[in-house]
Amino acid sequence: MAITVKQALGIGGLRKGRLLAGGQHLDRVIHHVNILEAPWEPFWATKDHLFLTSFYALRDNTPLQVKNIKALAENGCAALVFQKGVQDTLDPLVIKQAEDSGLPLIEVEESIAYPEIITPLVQAISREKTFLLERSQEIHRRLTGLILDGNGLPAIVDALHELIEWPVAIVNSWGDVLASTPIEGIDQSQIDEDDFRQEMARSTRLGLSWHKASGRWLAPLVAGTQGEMEWFVLVWDPQQAANPLDLTAIEQAATVASLELAKQRAVLETERRLKRDFLDDMLTGEHHSVEALLARGRSLGWDLLNKRVVMLVDLNQFEAYYLRHLDEGEEHFQHIKQRFLRGVLRVVVNENPMSIVVERSDSIVVMPHFTAEMPLTQAQRATQNLAEKICASVPETLKELSISIAIGGFYEAVTGLHQSYGEATAALEVNARLAGQPAIIWYDDVALYVLLKRFSDQSEVNRWREQTLGRLITYDQNNDTELVKTLEVYFDANQVSQQAARNLFIHPKTLKYRLRRIEEILGTDPFKGDRQLAFYLAAKLTRLQTKDEGEPERSL
Repeated sequence: MAITVKQALGIGGLRKGRLLAGGQHLDRVIHHVNILEAPWEPFWATKDHLFLTSFYALRDNTPLQVKNIKALAENGCAALVFQKGVQDTLDPLVIKQAEDSGLPLIEVEESIAYPEIITPLVQAISREKTFLLERSQEIHRRLTGLILDGNGLPAIVDALHELIEWPVAIVNSWGDVLASTPIEGIDQSQIDEDDFRQEMARSTRLGLSWHKASGRWLAPLVAGTQGEMEWFVLVWDPQQAANPLDLTAIEQAATVASLELAKQRAVLETERRLKRDFLDDMLTGEHHSVEALLARGRSLGWDLLNKRVVMLVDLNQFEAYYLRHLDEGEEHFQHIKQRFLRGVLRVVVNENPMSIVVERSDSIVVMPHFTAEMPLTQAQRATQNLAEKICASVPETLKELSISIAIGGFYEAVTGLHQSYGEATAALEVNARLAGQPAIIWYDDVALYVLLKRFSDQSEVNRWREQTLGRLITYDQNNDTELVKTLEVYFDANQVSQQAARNLFIHPKTLKYRLRRIEEILGTDPFKGDRQLAFYLAAKLTRLQTKDEGEPERSL
């Protein structure tokens, strides 16, 4: 810590000094006191120095005195003390230069010896530095104590806010807030400002820095694998009024927060690994007994009772996104997945806090909590509502990515969860092949497609499809028509022409014409007798295999 020029004027021999210029800049800080009797040289340390001079080497040389004062001001000199004697007065041009340069210029009588000025000032600076060191150690002990007591990052943020009295937050370069104090008048949009987030993303500085445009201090916490800073302590200080003690508190908080974050990461990674391993065993049915399954779940903090269904939340076309953004590095994709997980967690904790949520590959497994007494229909509605809330809020944080949610069947016993998971997985796979599907897919709604997919790769199945619907498929390919889709939609509408026409966005007369053409091309009426089932399944199978055959998908 240092003293200001204003404080120095009340210490030792300077109490008898007279201020000649620079009265508007008495808040300059003094870290060092020295004597300057030779012309200033560029290689001399000048910043935050108070110099004493009699202008012995420059006596009666006004141009050189003016030049020296200008150079001292430009290089951060705190103040200049002129001792009368060698030269009784300063030329008005010298005083004007000091005023114009904002350099405090103080005049003392010849009777005031240099030691009367230097010794008290050095003692005062030393006391301030000792105070700063002691206060810094006190702050460090307080913040470290919070971590040792298990209070975590929110407690660090609150303690720092109490010390410096400015709003504090811990955020990453994506604008995600890990902990913060209540920030009056400051919202998330200010954290999300593009220039500020870009500044954080570009930052490779290891120390505290000032972001002038936003009026915030940035103290990095964790360096990423590419040398980038991942998390930051932010302090709102619009006037840049923080004193050295405040800055010390911010730096100490950043150091302690880094240690806490590293600890949390290590614990979290271990928990994730154990939970993923357990999830793999549970959802693949590899367990010895129900009792062992429940006990192992309890050891991880999971209550598997009253978990009756599995929901999978998946990033759509994440592989394609990965290839488009390959140059952004692996950390970018990890950020995406972290935001994805946090977004899902935020909704689930709010809507169904006893649910189990865990990552698995590019998907997130959600097992909602429903009591045994809750009727199945009510549990299904609650599951649909949870899925809708996730779909409504999570994509907002993912920009160009969208999500799909697949829901398996409900089972009364915990052993049925692996079956529900298999159904949800199968529903996701089928959904990727079908165009025009909703974001939320229930296994029961696509079960037919799942069954068809399981035997669609068999050669005899493809031969049967070709024999049944081949002429219509070929006609569509050659004429860029949609007669196969018309056939499928007409079946799905229970052969009600008005409904089918609405689903196809065509006039009923156009539908009637298409149905007549379908019968002509096939050489038979596909809507009579036992033939209906065969043509219905063949149409569904064709839709499933459209992507594999390279045909463009059109949504219904």
